[in-house]
Amino acid sequence: MTFDNSNQTPPPPSPAAPPFAAPAATAAPATIGEKSFLATWLLALLVGVLGVDRFYLGKVGTGILKLLTFGGLGIWALIDLILVLTNVTRDAKGHALAGYQEHKKVAWIVTGVVLVLGMISGGVNAAQRPALPAADAPAVSVTTDSASEEPADEPAEAPAEEPEEEPEGPAVPAEYASALTKAKTYSELMHMSKAGVYDQLTSEYGERFSAEAGQYAIDNLVADWNANALAKAKTYQESMAMSPDAIRDQLVSEYGEKFTAAEADYAIAHLND
Repeated sequence: MTFDNSNQTPPPPSPAAPPFAAPAATAAPATIGEKSFLATWLLALLVGVLGVDRFYLGKVGTGILKLLTFGGLGIWALIDLILVLTNVTRDAKGHALAGYQEHKKVAWIVTGVVLVLGMISGGVNAAQRPALPAADAPAVSVTTDSASEEPADEPAEAPAEEPEEEPEGPAVPAEYASALTKAKTYSELMHMSKAGVYDQLTSEYGERFSAEAGQYAIDNLVADWNANALAKAKTYQESMAMSPDAIRDQLVSEYGEKFTAAEADYAIAHLND
């Protein structure tokens, strides 16, 4: 009887299967809500210091706080405008704004133009400051030896009489001129009412001009307040789809645009022209 003592070589182990790699988690796209990007951007740009953009998004609490602080002295309003332009802003339900891709290019361009105009206006204000009048230099009399140059029997010529200068009117103070320039900007670019422009000029959260400078600007401002009211009414109609009655209430409200009743009636009568 024979025994086979040869050892059989075991088969090589199969290569280990690579560990299972879990798929990378991708962030779910933000849900698009009903609130319009275009309307939110316009409100943040034009009346952001009053918190109207936050009221539109349903954020009533922070809207009231923004209104009471006048847009956080303008800083909060600027931050909110940047958040809207970069599509970070969400409505009260956490939904993204509708229409961002369609209108973002126009929004960036218009915002840039408004900022450039604001800087130009500031430069004009600085350039319009009146220079201090130079002190009159004392007249220096020069004596010459008239005997050696002119004949003794020749009489000296009488000096020519200089025409009398007409008195100039009083110079406008620099603060008054700056207030008038600012008033023109608010009227022409933002279509504000007379009362709204005055409040913006004299508010401690706005331009902080004196009451006298603000009144001077209003008295010397050439503006069509009916046209401003109509422009505001069309903005509310196109961006917020408000009814004519609601638009009129917003135009004459003490906490809104502060137009007169006659100006508001004109705007509603010509709203669909």
